[in-house]
Amino acid sequence: MIPLRLTLLNFMCYRDKAPTLNLEGIHVACLCGANGSGKSALLEAIAWALWGESRAKSDDDLVYYGQSSMEVTLDFIAQGNEYRVIRKRTRGTPRRPGTTLLELQVPSGEEHRAITGNTVRDTQRKLLELL
Repeated sequence: MIPLRLTLLNFMCYRDKAPTLNLEGIHVACLCGANGSGKSALLEAIAWALWGESRAKSDDDLVYYGQSSMEVTLDFIAQGNEYRVIRKRTRGTPRRPGTTLLELQVPSGEEHRAITGNTVRDTQRKLLELL
């Protein structure tokens, strides 16, 4: 798997104005910066987008404080083809649990076409087969 672009919206310390991280053409990277600047959050975002897992106690803890939802979009190459995975989380309330949406896409001209399964579990299975 080769990451190409990472876009975050309300994920951990990254709020709504975070620019897309373009990794195209980068073969080796070093993440450096002050403590708390978001280095680990970038790696967490990639892991959460691909596998739906993180070091947080719950997915709701990944949503930026004070926000109700978040989204991670990762464009990547696997098996020689380009794909896009979009994973979204809406924070739960005391009366209902949070929800996660997962979409898998392939480029189709200027747009992307969904190849998502019928459920999050089906889509995750497809994604794992690609990886």
